[in-house]
Amino acid sequence: MSTEYLYQIIKRPLVSEKSTSQTSLQKYTFEVTKDATKIDVKKAVEMLFPGRKVETVRTVYMPSKEKRRGKKSGRTQSGKKAIVTIKGEPIEELLGA
Repeated sequence: MSTEYLYQIIKRPLVSEKSTSQTSLQKYTFEVTKDATKIDVKKAVEMLFPGRKVETVRTVYMPSKEKRRGKKSGRTQSGKKAIVTIKGEPIEELLGA
């Protein structure tokens, strides 16, 4: 597996009230590509944040939802997110996010 592919797996960290509260348990939430597997996500996180060991990875498919704004209606984009449990030091870059 190429390092270029691993860098493209993780799109961005997801920051919400629930995901921020989970950082105390060393669980971090990332938006990932739809075709990413748990093994791919584990390798990508360990490569992006050296010195951290990934314990578990949970992936969730987020289906698109129908939204309306006045008369116009449409759908949101579907996606995939991964909840990663880290063993060791917390990721300081994501604590302030």
